[in-house]
Amino acid sequence: MLAQNALSRALLGRWTDGDGRSANVIWRWFTDPESRALNAPEEHESLGRGYVADLRAAAARRGHEAERLVSDLSAASPEFADYWSDMQVAPLHSTRKLIVHPRAGNLDVQCDYVRSESTGQRLVIFRPQPGSHTADSFEFLRALGDQSFGQRYVAD
Repeated sequence: MLAQNALSRALLGRWTDGDGRSANVIWRWFTDPESRALNAPEEHESLGRGYVADLRAAAARRGHEAERLVSDLSAASPEFADYWSDMQVAPLHSTRKLIVHPRAGNLDVQCDYVRSESTGQRLVIFRPQPGSHTADSFEFLRALGDQSFGQRYVAD
């Protein structure tokens, strides 16, 4: 993750303050239980498989660049290694997610991925599902700002 706006920080916590792997979404998914706790447990398998299929698609484009990440993830997570062995290839485009936020509760969002053809970087957009209470909760999060996750995520 390269950058976050204020609402993204309130929704997910600060992901861009770290370096290297701590800002990598798939690394955090398979190695950091706290990051995974932001999603409903019943969605964990489908999200994990989606991330792995997306990484396989990226690895096909990036070649050797992704090999070390795949190797390290395979060593760190048996779940990742299992999904990787399935050989699924599918770039992420859009998916519905249930975010389990520590202060705002369950948030029903559509997560859209827009990829740059020239750089391979993506813009990730979280938007409330129509008809859900999530739009109001986003306003609540916007007002809370970084307080959403407590002191651990507040900038100095």
